[in-house]
Amino acid sequence: MVVRERRIVVGVSQSLAGLAALRHAVREARHREAPLYAVRAWALPSHWRGPAATAWQRELRAEARRYVVEAFHAAGAGPSDLDVLVATPNGRADEVLVEAADHERDLLVLGGPGGRLGRWPGWIVRGCLATAACPVIVVPPPHVLRSTRRLTRRRLARELDGLGADTGPARGSPNR
Repeated sequence: MVVRERRIVVGVSQSLAGLAALRHAVREARHREAPLYAVRAWALPSHWRGPAATAWQRELRAEARRYVVEAFHAAGAGPSDLDVLVATPNGRADEVLVEAADHERDLLVLGGPGGRLGRWPGWIVRGCLATAACPVIVVPPPHVLRSTRRLTRRRLARELDGLGADTGPARGSPNR
């Protein structure tokens, strides 16, 4: 019997939680010495047919690949030491991700909401948690974002000034 190798599957999003999930997936792939599958789904209704729909499909797939490359750059997680497969299938994101991580040895990594009470994950995370055959890790956004979510811009500026943080060039400065 041939045993399929374990893989780390990450749903690619350029949200802060999505970029944190991408960095976490890279760490997991290195730790487990497993290939990394970066998945970005897109949807085009199956009833759309003809040359225009085929051209649009090609463009959507190419745009999804560019999006994944940009996400790796934004996350600072471009792994030259890992086997990375970029998959950009047509379909609902939750179904595509669960299909990509279809073995109990796999690991599915997703970005999700912060840990505040009463905050429900989005439909993609809920769909994956409900139907995945493998463990699922939901990575929250960075701590700073979670702790400042309720702050207004003015209050956040006061908080940063109070910490002695450089909030950028002053009004009227030539660098602005």
